[in-house]
Amino acid sequence: MTEPILPFDIHPIPLPADAPAAVRVWLVELDLTTPIDGAPYAALADSERARAARFLRHADAVRFATMRCTLRHLLAVETNGDAASLVLNANEKGRPFLAQPNAPDFNVSHSGAYGLIAISRTRRVGVDIEEAPPSYQWRELAPAVLADTDRSEIEAMPEAARIGGFFDCWTAKEAVLKAHGDGIGGGAITLTGFSVLPRDGKRYTVTRTAGAFDAVSLPAPPGYAAALAWSF
Repeated sequence: MTEPILPFDIHPIPLPADAPAAVRVWLVELDLTTPIDGAPYAALADSERARAARFLRHADAVRFATMRCTLRHLLAVETNGDAASLVLNANEKGRPFLAQPNAPDFNVSHSGAYGLIAISRTRRVGVDIEEAPPSYQWRELAPAVLADTDRSEIEAMPEAARIGGFFDCWTAKEAVLKAHGDGIGGGAITLTGFSVLPRDGKRYTVTRTAGAFDAVSLPAPPGYAAALAWSF
């Protein structure tokens, strides 16, 4: 498929060889100072503009508007539709979907100055990207994120590698939950209800308590961690 020409800075991410061929992922670079009332945002629906206007910080409004507009353009290419005319709804868990027959599944994540979008016609997909500052006190969040196996694997790492191991684990788990569709707020599965470590190269070892999902780490900008998950 030809890469779409979009009004934003996006880059297709090469996936590991064992990732499904029907899954595609893009990295979106975000300019957090840009105004969101210009021509690049013409595809946004009125309700999306209203939602962007409710953010207290301009950077948060830019993240939402840029990711939603980019998603619209990518889905328009995928479905041979018009970006501004697509109808995006959300299910009872708040997970967005494209309201048309045989629509592809998709998922979006953003953190700091970057975002990820995954699209697939044959799988449920989830992505997550997190800014990973080296001073982050990861142990404070560990009880809410790590299963026993995850914690053991991270604690076995050299001290300098543990914070990276935590963020890798965290992004993989959030990607799995987003592919599952329950979200992070607690549902059929929770972050501590399954493990994703150890990791074999890029591929995580996702326990079946999470359902029928696999996950891989994604190349991310310096200072970030990212992951992709998909259904069997």
